[in-house]
Amino acid sequence: MKNKAFTMIEVMMALVVVSIMLAVLAPTITTSKINTGGADVKVIDTTPVGVIVAWWGTNYPEGWLPVSGQIIEAPEYEALRNALGGINILPNLNESVNPDSSTTWIIKAIKK
Repeated sequence: MKNKAFTMIEVMMALVVVSIMLAVLAPTITTSKINTGGADVKVIDTTPVGVIVAWWGTNYPEGWLPVSGQIIEAPEYEALRNALGGINILPNLNESVNPDSSTTWIIKAIKK
């Protein structure tokens, strides 16, 4: 039996599938406090660190990063590195998956 080394795109596609499954199965946004005046709404993002989703535009939610090949060595990204198995560099999904799209792939980086 031969050992098969997985390519980076196979690994990333598997992560995308798992991320989508997590996003569908787990509630991603819950509201814990709503004021009918509209000024006092508290939104809690309960998405697990490491989930990758497609996002339209560049106004990413707080705690999320684009998956664009950047180094993730800052101390606040320790949970993300652990979720990715110790990897310190994100792949560049935004150029390799669909470079002509205005959709950006983002990853939950910080647990809030």
